[in-house]
Amino acid sequence: MKYFIRAVKYLIYFVVLFLVIVAILCLVLNHPLSSFTTLFKEGSMWQIAVLFAVIAAAYPALGFRKNHITLDGPFSGYRDVIKQTLDDADFELVSEDDEKMVFRQKKGYMRFTRMWEDAVTFFKGEDRIYVDGPIKDTTRLISNIYYNYRMRNPKDQY
Repeated sequence: MKYFIRAVKYLIYFVVLFLVIVAILCLVLNHPLSSFTTLFKEGSMWQIAVLFAVIAAAYPALGFRKNHITLDGPFSGYRDVIKQTLDDADFELVSEDDEKMVFRQKKGYMRFTRMWEDAVTFFKGEDRIYVDGPIKDTTRLISNIYYNYRMRNPKDQY
């Protein structure tokens, strides 16, 4: 269900972005907004709609990922590093229980630009922490968590 909701959100996002760009083109070209479809070849609107639907359907699979952090010790040794790293990256802890920690962007405009799909979830495991969220965030945050952990525990290196 989460995948479907993300796909619908991105379809709406693409359509709105398309309409904004077409409106700007109409204003620049002094073309009436009421007949913006005349800017395109006849019969191409359904092709554009299909293209948007395909991209929106594929984007959640390409833009979100579940990755992992391999632990060198107990989760408690990583918890403070994770919280500090995400705080430095402008994320706030929204909820935490025995199984997971959920973080969201602090800034409203960042949440808006990501259509409220900005949650980064850390699932606690025995020897791994699984991280679920947008690829660009999870990749950057995992790298920063490893770096910050090594800086706090220099004796554990190599």
